[in-house]
Amino acid sequence: MGSFRLVVLSATVSPLALLLAAPASAQAGPVPSSTETAQETTEAQVAETGVEDIVVTAQRRTQRLQDAPVSVTALSNVALEARGIDNLGDVSNFAPNLELHPTNRPAGGGSAFAGYIRGVGTGDFQFPTDPGIGVYVDDVYIARSVGGLLSLEDVERVEVLKGPQGTLYGRNTIGGAINVITTEPRLTGDFSGLVKARAGSYGRFDLTGLVNTPLIEDRLGLKLSVSRLDSAGYGRRLLDNQRYASEGRVILRGAIKARVNDAIDVKVAGDYTRQRQKPPSGYLIDFVPTGATVAKIARFNTIAAPFVNGQLGLPAGSIYDARWEAPDPYRVYALQPQQDDSDIGGVSGVVNVRLSDTVTFRSISAWRTIDALIEVDGDQVPYVLQQSRTALKQNQYSQEFQLGGTALGDRLNFLVGAYAFREKGDSSVFTRSFEGIYEALIAAGQTPIAADAGNTFTTFGLEATSYALFTQNTLKLTDQLGVTVGARINRDKKDYSTSVRRPQNGQIVVPFSTASAKWNSFTPRLALEFKPNRDLLFYTSYSKGFKSGGFGASTVASPPTPRYEPEKLTSYEAGAKTSWFDNRLTFNIAGFYSKYRNIQLTVQSVDPVTNANIRTTRNAGGSNIKGFEAELVARPLAGLDLNLGVGHVDAKLDTLSASALSSGFRLGDRVPQIPNWSVNAGASYRVRTGAGDLTLRGDLSHKGSQFLTAADPTSFQEKYTLLGARVSFEPSFIEGLELSVEGTNLTDKRYNYYKGTLAPTGEYVAIPAAPREIYATARFRI
Repeated sequence: MGSFRLVVLSATVSPLALLLAAPASAQAGPVPSSTETAQETTEAQVAETGVEDIVVTAQRRTQRLQDAPVSVTALSNVALEARGIDNLGDVSNFAPNLELHPTNRPAGGGSAFAGYIRGVGTGDFQFPTDPGIGVYVDDVYIARSVGGLLSLEDVERVEVLKGPQGTLYGRNTIGGAINVITTEPRLTGDFSGLVKARAGSYGRFDLTGLVNTPLIEDRLGLKLSVSRLDSAGYGRRLLDNQRYASEGRVILRGAIKARVNDAIDVKVAGDYTRQRQKPPSGYLIDFVPTGATVAKIARFNTIAAPFVNGQLGLPAGSIYDARWEAPDPYRVYALQPQQDDSDIGGVSGVVNVRLSDTVTFRSISAWRTIDALIEVDGDQVPYVLQQSRTALKQNQYSQEFQLGGTALGDRLNFLVGAYAFREKGDSSVFTRSFEGIYEALIAAGQTPIAADAGNTFTTFGLEATSYALFTQNTLKLTDQLGVTVGARINRDKKDYSTSVRRPQNGQIVVPFSTASAKWNSFTPRLALEFKPNRDLLFYTSYSKGFKSGGFGASTVASPPTPRYEPEKLTSYEAGAKTSWFDNRLTFNIAGFYSKYRNIQLTVQSVDPVTNANIRTTRNAGGSNIKGFEAELVARPLAGLDLNLGVGHVDAKLDTLSASALSSGFRLGDRVPQIPNWSVNAGASYRVRTGAGDLTLRGDLSHKGSQFLTAADPTSFQEKYTLLGARVSFEPSFIEGLELSVEGTNLTDKRYNYYKGTLAPTGEYVAIPAAPREIYATARFRI
């Protein structure tokens, strides 16, 4: 660990050393990084008669979106603002076949995400399960989904890449990748800045400030941003009047960029997010105990309820039964502590060295850390039937080297690279299950039985390393025809430790134990592209993806470290990107067929001794996934913009493992968390008047039906449609000012992102998504 950390930290600090060592007489000259070039292009004024020509870096080089032979949804900062997107999860409503929302694991709080692209992903956040899609901020991989629903302040662009991305991106991008590109520090020009204030529903009040300025013209630039985001929350606990589903974040981002000389530029960036908020809560839909749970509840009501009623302030004679069913999804009878707190930050250093007019060397060094404490009331009633407190700490180090450019008279575009990653973390989960029985019996001088000590304290430890060599090369066989060949060789290793004990009686359930595993993978890519002219591009591709394996939860009924194997995916894709009527309309479409094997799914089971709810990850089987996505953008008239996106995924389990069959899976079951259809549509009209510019915008987002929990038919979520709208006004008499009012979920549609039947407590529960929210925003640009 020490040597790896030294390499990464020295690589991060080396940019500063280069800057200090640079001769004062060095001539200033542009060394355009991909993000800088893309930023300059997207900041250009969009022609009144044409669709916005977005530039992306999806293939680790600067390209027009319409020239990139991959399926990408790209949203510029202009598009993000126009749609009212301020959180990474909101992007899901505007990108076909993308699902991003708070984790479907209830213990994850409100900011750990579940992410899926084209039916591939995961909803778990705990060690050692890895995400199935990669989230990158300025080319730095984010290993844990805790805090992953990022606030999109100070963001230049978001790109959603669909399908395996192993030849160009880091580990575990089996389903796709999401690139978040922040604003680049300015090296030239005038000082620029932004001040934004937003207020609205449920005590919402946000403030953002951004400054971006050259410090030394054409040599040194600085960017700083700070945001404070606050909301009291849309949920209310009826017994103690506490609000929940709140937001409380302070976000700091900064970067300094230096042009050392004509050949070298350097950027050092840092960010820090402090989060203190109450997570969304589930609500009790129905009280449905069966089997051994009936006897467990009867024992609790006889022994524990009379003992704890006074402590909780409940009326005498209260018991655990259907009386605690929620009157609506946002009002519950929970009483136990809740929090979703974290401190997350990191530092990165990027060095670009122009070796010649056609070849560039790039180094990306990064360190990131998470310190999180998440406490949720999993039973949604006053009593402590299922409550968890998760503490998680994690550090990650990564180093990437890239050598890329063009050759053969610009007919060959090549990239070769090396990647090293190390993650170290530990976590503990204190679960309280039917608490009160054991304590009441001890207080009465009686002897509890073993099952009365239901609380558990579980520890997890993880040290993971990943090393890879990768390349992707595109050769133009003719001016219209090109072939791409790429490959990645990856070696992953995980060292895992765990233990389980019962703190009420001190019993060791699972002694401290360790496990280790290594996996090697080879993920190739082969693609053909045909571009007869600037307005048409046709492509087809074959690629493979890989996601490392891990270890499941330990119980008295399972080995200390049950192991699950890596996921593997083979994807076939064909698509077209087209522009029509002098770029007044673009229409892109892609179809795909994926062979998805060793799918890692998290399932619920019951501890046979304590009757506690156990969630463990295992290989469920395979699925042959079929689908498509199509996106249309049009500007038929000056000032009028239209967009439409449609996605379809058919993901059913075609093969099942023995463990999956024993957990209740059936052949033909749909892979959970995957809507069969996703549709988004929007229209914006800009009117120029003597007083200023008025813009009216409306958006629709439709999600098809889906199952929210694996092997649980009661988790079915019906299709739903959300409506949003925004009205903005830019007065001509105050340059740079924009005033807007926007609303999300305007019809107040009730839907859930988690639902299931909890056998240990006999509850049918769900976690609802946000209700209707309306905001007013003032934004002033300098």
